[in-house]
Amino acid sequence: MPTTKSLTIQNERNLQRAIKYILNPEKTMGQTLTSGYKINYVNNADFEMKLTRKMARLALGQSNKKSDQEVVARHIIQSFDPNDNLTPEEIHEIGRQTVLELTGGNHEFVIATHVDQDHYHNVRPDRVLSQVV
Repeated sequence: MPTTKSLTIQNERNLQRAIKYILNPEKTMGQTLTSGYKINYVNNADFEMKLTRKMARLALGQSNKKSDQEVVARHIIQSFDPNDNLTPEEIHEIGRQTVLELTGGNHEFVIATHVDQDHYHNVRPDRVLSQVV
């Protein structure tokens, strides 16, 4: 059974750092264990997420000024026990389905499965648009 940890990302600079870490080719078998949802190109995900947030605010007539306490995204880590006997591809799909369920398919995200440690784990930032809807 996987364990899950969630971290809050409160500014776009930290979102950019998180995505760079998440998509690290050395951790993801050359980015073969990465994917995105409502994202055109995972390596530009931070830009696309920023643009989506800006367009949503404009559509709602809201200011693009950000507060220090605003949640920009969530960084979720889902770790699996080596005894689960799952392939990295199976773990990646479990993570993708989990985040689709959590978001109802309403939010963009990137997901990567890291295989550089004894335990495989999924990491992903989920863009939180509920702050502006």
